[in-house]
Order: sequence, then C-alpha cells, then structure tokens
Amino acid sequence: MQWHSVGEFLDMGGYAFYVWGSFGISALVVIAEIWQVRAHRREILRNLLNDNDSQNDSTAQ
Repeated sequence: MQWHSVGEFLDMGGYAFYVWGSFGISALVVIAEIWQVRAHRREILRNLLNDNDSQNDSTAQ
C-alpha cells in the first residue's frame, strides 16, 4: 500500500479508528504488563530481603 501524504497514512484507507485504536490498546496492554511484572518482581525481592533479615535475626540470638 502506498500513501502520498501523511494524512493518507493516518487515515489508513478509512480504517484509522480500528487501526489506531487497536494499536493504542495493544500498547496499553504491553505497558500494563511491564508495570505488573516490575511490581511483582519488587514484591518478591522485598519478601526475600525480609526473609533473609528474619533468618539473620533468629541465628544471632
């Protein structure tokens, strides 16, 4: 498919709403997934550090 202007590209042959809407929703899902994985990773690391501190406190007594 060839576009002769930026306007034609953005119009996507009359399907701009569906194309750009799908692209936008996909981008939001990817960003949400990355955010969720990072939050889960932080939680796991925090729990590991707390468990490690608890073990160190119990062995010191």
